[in-house]
Amino acid sequence: MLPSYSAIDLQLPPPAPLYFRYEQFMANTDFEPHRHPWGQINRISLGLLELVLDDRRLIAPADYLVWVPAEMAHAAHVRQAMDYLSVYVSPALAARLPDRVCLIEQTPLVRALLEDFRQREVAAMGDAWDVRQAELLVEHLVRAGSVDSYLPDSSDRQLQPILAAIRATPGDNTTLGRWAQRVHSTERTLARRFQQQLGMSFVQWRNRVRLLQALAWLKEGWPVQDIAAQLGYGTPSAFIAMFGKQVGFSPERYRRQMRGEG
Repeated sequence: MLPSYSAIDLQLPPPAPLYFRYEQFMANTDFEPHRHPWGQINRISLGLLELVLDDRRLIAPADYLVWVPAEMAHAAHVRQAMDYLSVYVSPALAARLPDRVCLIEQTPLVRALLEDFRQREVAAMGDAWDVRQAELLVEHLVRAGSVDSYLPDSSDRQLQPILAAIRATPGDNTTLGRWAQRVHSTERTLARRFQQQLGMSFVQWRNRVRLLQALAWLKEGWPVQDIAAQLGYGTPSAFIAMFGKQVGFSPERYRRQMRGEG
């Protein structure tokens, strides 16, 4: 049996072609399994959004939008206090977006279009200009492409032992060249396989593993300098720079937001 619709959804008009809903969430907010009658674009202001699907758990940082097709059952967890935007999409426009739950990167133009709607506090489309802007937004979402996971995996026989080792020890600073020697390959071949299989470089994938581990340790109250050392950074500032690039703000701000301290 499918979970029920959100009670809020039943009170809203159908998107024509979009409908915007703005909320603020407290830290550690959970949403039981539910579904929506329309496709939904989820946008968070900071941190991470976790969605639980029938077959997987999806983690999305704030620089990605999460697309959930209509009728797709999911649960959600919000780790830290944040501003949240839900954009419901009409069936006609939703048909242009993927038929699966996925992540869509916020390009600068996509971010600007969403920010304009937010600043004007648009809910239902008010005029022809809003409709044209909504259509332009969806067009750019289509062009931005999508990914199924923030931290993709691979069964490639040469990549698999590398990925497993990094997950087990995120602070391991073994270079790609050294890994190539261990798996009897070349650095160039491995670099190409990372791009082909995972859609990103070796360093980008390792940074994502480190970020997820850092978030867990911040939640446990670890000092930033200890996290930096355990994750293989020579200085706390190097770790803070990586964290800021991935999340959009400092580790200490993340910790405060997670505690609901603003």
